[in-house]
Amino acid sequence: MNERFADASDEALGQLLAAELPRYTAPARLRAAIVEGAAPPPRRRAAWLAPALASAATALVLVLAFLPLLPRTPPPDPAQRLVRAVVAEHERALMWGARNPRIIPAALPWLTQESGIGLTRVFGGDDRLMPVGAEPVYLDGRRGIALYYRDGDDHLVTYTVLPAPGLPVPDRRRVQIERFRPALLHEEGFSAWVWKQGDLACFLVSDMVSEADLERFKDYFVRVRTATEPVPAY
Repeated sequence: MNERFADASDEALGQLLAAELPRYTAPARLRAAIVEGAAPPPRRRAAWLAPALASAATALVLVLAFLPLLPRTPPPDPAQRLVRAVVAEHERALMWGARNPRIIPAALPWLTQESGIGLTRVFGGDDRLMPVGAEPVYLDGRRGIALYYRDGDDHLVTYTVLPAPGLPVPDRRRVQIERFRPALLHEEGFSAWVWKQGDLACFLVSDMVSEADLERFKDYFVRVRTATEPVPAY
């Protein structure tokens, strides 16, 4: 047998081995182990994924169901929004002064041309309020004018006029001052009288917020209001 294997070629050797060597059937469990080892492992989902997806879906359904019932933030009051812009301009002038200061009444033609607002009459100052400047302004998308005054205690008082045809003056904030009823609004430590003259909104702003200052601020309002008449120039 060994001599036959020794003299055989490779091809003949293969045939002899196939014909004469005994064959044994592999156990069933060995076949199963080989097949299982050769196959790629099945992909397993993370144990937390299904509960997390279910929780997210439930939360989304609840949000969609209750969203129409949530209280909505009311839009800002238009008068308060304009007061905010006017007060911001007052603060800027308080810190830095007018951008291009002019003195009324000499500045009136220039103001009218730049702002589109004319002043048929204007408060030119007295022993209580002295004019310190005038300039055109652009606030909340509106061209307007700002006149600046100072009193004996160095309070800056700003009179601003802006076009605002549909602006409602808050009735609940109105204060009776002689024959006038302006609204008193507050913004960031400043007080503002707000009133309408035709389609123009007028504002008088200062830092007078205490009870004692308010009486003096009322007097300033009367002085400016009775002596000033703004009109659209075009």
